Amino acid sequence: MGPKKPVDLEPTVLVKSLHVGFAGREVLHNLNAKFNRGWLAVVLGRSGSGKTTFLRALNRLNECFPRSATRGSLKLKLQGEWRDIYRNAMPLPELRRRVGMVFQTPHLLPGSIADNLALPVKLVLGVPRRNIASRVEWALEEAHLWDEVKDRLNAPAHTLSGGQQQRLCLARLLALEPEILLLDEPTASLDFRAALKVEELLLSLKERYTIIAVSHSLSQARRLADEALIFRDGSVVQRLSREDLQAPDTLQALLEEIF
Repeated sequence: MGPKKPVDLEPTVLVKSLHVGFAGREVLHNLNAKFNRGWLAVVLGRSGSGKTTFLRALNRLNECFPRSATRGSLKLKLQGEWRDIYRNAMPLPELRRRVGMVFQTPHLLPGSIADNLALPVKLVLGVPRRNIASRVEWALEEAHLWDEVKDRLNAPAHTLSGGQQQRLCLARLLALEPEILLLDEPTASLDFRAALKVEELLLSLKERYTIIAVSHSLSQARRLADEALIFRDGSVVQRLSREDLQAPDTLQALLEEIF
């Protein structure tokens, strides 16, 4: 029997007729999707199907690449208000704080474990110095990392294991008070045990956030997803429920089609 479905299924992401291209080559074509708070969505598809480009469209990171072009409607519910982020623009740093992203390889800041959290909350949120230590502890607790690092907060962050580094990146993201979490294959560089710890963390967070994760692992999608979107050639070609993902016939079809 699967996990109990969360009660709160508030829509927070609405995508309509989204097109994204680079240097005149279109990567996403007329893409439509909807995502809810409290519902963990996994995006599946072959390499080159547009999964990461789609994630980057949600916080306008594609604009960091030369000659990017985006059209269509992409509405996010942030601070209780719907915003079409390509029309009624909010400052990009604010957008990317509220729609935070974690990448395949952990991106650590120079310095200690504590520095990786303290510096962003001070510089981005302006948290007073007297409150930083409690914010750091809270974020590490949220990321299921506090008990593992509380006695070595001043150790260099790069001395953590790969799985701990990824959870530190998630802690840093949570410390900045996001509303939507974007995860681009967050366990791809981890061994199975470390990956399971990250998965457990995501399941514990999903009822409070909108979480959209790209994965190449069908078994991971079956463990995590309340729904899965199947990408092919820059479009969503199928949307599967948790029940669909558990069905043997669906499993075999997915293995043959995209894996």
